[in-house]
Amino acid sequence: MNIVNVGYDSTNYYLLDCKNGKLLIDCGWPGTLPKFMVQLKRKGISIHEIKHLLVTHLHPDHAGLVQDLKRLGLQFILLESQVESIASLTEFFKGKNFPYLEVTQNDNLLLPFGDCRKFLGSIGIAGEVISTPGHSADSVTLILDEGFAFTGDLPPAFMVPEEDRVTRHSWDAIYKYKISRLFPAYGS
Repeated sequence: MNIVNVGYDSTNYYLLDCKNGKLLIDCGWPGTLPKFMVQLKRKGISIHEIKHLLVTHLHPDHAGLVQDLKRLGLQFILLESQVESIASLTEFFKGKNFPYLEVTQNDNLLLPFGDCRKFLGSIGIAGEVISTPGHSADSVTLILDEGFAFTGDLPPAFMVPEEDRVTRHSWDAIYKYKISRLFPAYGS
């Protein structure tokens, strides 16, 4: 699997090869589309190669560009646990001076977790998306069959306090798979 980090401003955003293009995992703050385009150019990638967008959670630094990218032709994959978070993202930007474009809900690919493996397989990616609340209730992790996990902002397992059962349960769910490498949103 060819994985390219196209992140900027200290956040990692990953591109994975798939059938007829690429899948983008996470995108940046509203107004940072020019920075994203510069990163793509540096890596020799055209925006038109990116066909799908998956966000690990709907916080501004991971989903602020969703609608901008949809307007450029990307299909937004929205997991069932993330639907209600679109309103929270919109509410976050009310009254703030950000060029945020509200995420429309009528043109997303809404996926139940049970259908993720089939959909990913249809675009040439062997893996699945699982619910991993902890950082936020809508957090998800993409797990590839080859042992890679894209965890977004889920706190590292060694930093999770014993009493945080939600996050610990999420890490237990991730480690049910044979994980050989983690791809977090911050750090390496």
